[in-house]
Amino acid sequence: MALRSEQARVLRRSVIGGLIRNLILFTAAFVVFCLAFQTFAVPGLADRVADATAVWRTLNSSEQFNQLITDQGLGANGRFADAAVEMEGFGYPGGEGTAVDIAAELNDLSAAVETYAGEAALKLSQDAWGFSSDVMTDADLSDKVVTEQESGGSAAAGVNDGEYVEDAEPGSGVEDSSAPNASVPFVSYEEILSSFGLTLDSASAAQAMTALRASASIQELGITCTLPAGIEADQTALLASMALAGFDQEAVNTVIADAYRASQDLAYNAWVELEPADEAKALGISDDNPVWQILIADDGTYQMRDIALYTFIKSFKLPLAALLFVGGWLIIILRTLNRSFRYFDELSGAVATLLADKDAPIALPADLSIARNELAVIQQQSIADERAAHAAEQRKNELVAYLAHDIRTPLTSVLGYLDLLRETTDLPRETLRHYADIAYTKAERLESLINEFFEITRYNLSAIPIERETVGVRLFCQQVAEAFFPEASARNIRISVDVTGAEQFFIDPDKLARALGNVLRNAVAYADANSTIAIAARQDARTTTITVANRGREISAAHLETIFEKFYREDGARSSKSGGAGLGLAIAREIVVAHHGDIAAQSEQGLTVFTITLPTHGDQDAPAPSRARRSGAPAPSAPSPAAAPIARPRPGAPASAPARPADDRTTRLNSRYARHGRPPARTAVRDNGATKRIRPSRRHS
Repeated sequence: MALRSEQARVLRRSVIGGLIRNLILFTAAFVVFCLAFQTFAVPGLADRVADATAVWRTLNSSEQFNQLITDQGLGANGRFADAAVEMEGFGYPGGEGTAVDIAAELNDLSAAVETYAGEAALKLSQDAWGFSSDVMTDADLSDKVVTEQESGGSAAAGVNDGEYVEDAEPGSGVEDSSAPNASVPFVSYEEILSSFGLTLDSASAAQAMTALRASASIQELGITCTLPAGIEADQTALLASMALAGFDQEAVNTVIADAYRASQDLAYNAWVELEPADEAKALGISDDNPVWQILIADDGTYQMRDIALYTFIKSFKLPLAALLFVGGWLIIILRTLNRSFRYFDELSGAVATLLADKDAPIALPADLSIARNELAVIQQQSIADERAAHAAEQRKNELVAYLAHDIRTPLTSVLGYLDLLRETTDLPRETLRHYADIAYTKAERLESLINEFFEITRYNLSAIPIERETVGVRLFCQQVAEAFFPEASARNIRISVDVTGAEQFFIDPDKLARALGNVLRNAVAYADANSTIAIAARQDARTTTITVANRGREISAAHLETIFEKFYREDGARSSKSGGAGLGLAIAREIVVAHHGDIAAQSEQGLTVFTITLPTHGDQDAPAPSRARRSGAPAPSAPSPAAAPIARPRPGAPASAPARPADDRTTRLNSRYARHGRPPARTAVRDNGATKRIRPSRRHS
């Protein structure tokens, strides 16, 4: 929407420019903040929220682990059974309960193993059994079968929707150590038998000696067995089987680690085949729609936690960011609107201050500099108008006093002569006529004053109606000049008319004759006696200019500023017999302005020139106001020219009128009025509404 005020356009550029700049800066800062927050703060914050809302859980793979150990021959029916059969070959009975028969020997050997726990105990056992443990170990190792299991990436396959798998540091599992333990706990043969489900009463002698051999091998090899967390298996039986197989500590750890990793894979593959609710139930969680976070440790341990609550909280991240972004925009827009409203506050305050005190300084911010300047102009104009109104009021008051004097003087004369005529009945006829003429002249003067007031009142209360027609410039100027011939002759003043090149113009002849007559009357009143008043007219394609020049007393520059104002009269005119009410030139200006023209006055070195400029064809393009026009009170607006048909001269008529009209009734002057210095009662151009004009015949086209 287009704005008419430059101040409004400046404020719009300032407000909208500031709004766009702030929105761009906020958007850029918000994007940078979001990126930095996402990069540096979100990971740690997400972990803390997830840790606070979910607990890590591990799959129990004990069943799979025991099965894998058994499959490798490390169970009760594996390496221990084979070693018992071998022991029968050395002469130890294999019948059930025969272990009791060699209980004393077993106890002695077990005590020796416990006492010496090393080479002495092993040597004692070798001497008693008659074979080398190295040979036996080599033979046993030939039966060892180690199945390598793949670890790591196979767990990712088969994960349900809503789950994700991450690599993580080991959280549980076996302790890795490749060196033999410096201190190995003693494991008795009774404990080993018990781990395989046997007692001394139920075991054979071969089985008892195999258990004793395993106890000694554990000490010889210096091995221990530590199961991963969560694995439920018989460590003694497993340790005895691996000792009989001749495993060192590194082999023991490898077998357990591989079996644990494979058992976790098997348990995970079975877990992912379950329904989501059964998956949660298998981990001890009650949730129908879990969202799993899965970590695989280096030792193959699968850890899971249900992050459904964390995911729900995380789902608010984008809406929250959008809410903050939109909230920031709204705050910026509201602040901008508040700034705009503050301009209205400041303008309202400045106007209120100006109304309360016209001399108060106008304080507005830099953004309202144009409004401040306009208010300063209004302030100065208000002060000037107030002074002008005061001056006009003063002039009006003075005018009332002068008018009372001006009206009383002719009225006193009229009453005096009429009273004289009424009281005296024997006066000569010539004397009676002389007294009647004087009374009539004074009455005319009184009528002229009253008519001027009626005219200016009518012009102030309503717009001046303009009825245009085409009129010859020469004829118009000559008729106005003829009307003032008696008054000019009384002072021996000659009126010349020069209308070179001016033909016709489109005017209201009655009203413009009134305006030019008021100017000419002013010139006749103040021109030097025995001088010439020059009326000149010039014309171009657009304007017609009429000048009235007279030589006489110079008008000061101060008086030129107010000469066209209402009720204005020079000090010298107050005592002049020709001095009017001070309304003639004001009325002339109103009429000229109503024609969309201009009137101006200049006075230099005794030569005073009044210039009237009018549109030749009555169009709206009026000349620029003169200095005298600008300095005075503003003239009332004139209506548009009436759309009357243009009056054209009748066919065959000359382009310009003759110096005198054909009808001598309009030019015949009564010389008796000349001695009173007044124009005749009825002249060719109506003046102040007291005369009748006879126009030449015309035909409307």
